[in-house]
Amino acid sequence: NSNNNNNNSITTNNTSSNNSNNDIPSNTTAPDTAATQQTFELKSDGTLKDPEEMTVSERSAFALKCKEIGNRGFKEGEWTYAAMAYEEGLRYLQYEPGEQGVPDATYDHGGEDRLATDMATAISLFLNLAAVMLKLGEDRRAENYCAQALSFQPDNCKAHFRRAQALLNMGYHLDAQDAATQVLRREPTNREAQQLLRNAELAERKAKQQEKSLFAKMLAS
Repeated sequence: NSNNNNNNSITTNNTSSNNSNNDIPSNTTAPDTAATQQTFELKSDGTLKDPEEMTVSERSAFALKCKEIGNRGFKEGEWTYAAMAYEEGLRYLQYEPGEQGVPDATYDHGGEDRLATDMATAISLFLNLAAVMLKLGEDRRAENYCAQALSFQPDNCKAHFRRAQALLNMGYHLDAQDAATQVLRREPTNREAQQLLRNAELAERKAKQQEKSLFAKMLAS
């Protein structure tokens, strides 16, 4: 299982999680952090500490709080708000000390148990972000978040399923079939995955028919 990874980091090569506001409209209200005041020390001006000002355990707890906030936003259909909360959680969770983009080689994330727990949280945040991006029609970003979750946990069925949805939406019918099949290899009775696979197969057949029709017209002319 990827959660037993011996790395002392849960960072990825994706930059969106390290700069969580890149794709958030400027008029969007930031996630409510009032609920964190009893758990986390605030700066003297009353604002929440930056990642580097928190301890490892505080960053982990804050990431979970961001997940809760994002989940509430998701249930209320506030997709952009939910995305910002999830991305903020990842930003704190993936923080690594260092200088000029070079991580501190002596940094201890908090031991194997802490690393495993934070990886599980990161996977959940990636999957939640994928769900939000599917709602927003941001299929490429949804696929990317699923890929990041799978880099930690290759057997995650939810990641394969949402990746299949994103791929189908983008017109990658064969890739969508493969991703749906990955789910069914692990969960043969998953009806949603079965239907998704059928949808991808049907879309591929229709695409081939359209291609044949187009070439027939070209030859006739």
